[in-house]
Amino acid sequence: MESQYILNAVPACPPGEGAAIQAGAWRQGWLARWQAFLTSRARRRTATLLSELDEHILRDIGAPEWALRDSELLRQTEHDRRAHWLSP
Repeated sequence: MESQYILNAVPACPPGEGAAIQAGAWRQGWLARWQAFLTSRARRRTATLLSELDEHILRDIGAPEWALRDSELLRQTEHDRRAHWLSP
């Protein structure tokens, strides 16, 4: 007996309903990805703005630890980049 390949493993559902379910799932996935992108961009912008402030000022205003780490990382990266190009 030969085995048959099943191209669509999704159980049968009434016509039109499957497309609506797939569209809803696609929309939710796209919205979650978009929200993650916006969150990431906001975090990068915040870190860039905070990198101009001193660590003591950040602690005084009550910045979260991730902001302190990100701003320090950006300052150190900029310092290393300048040191690399200025070294003989």
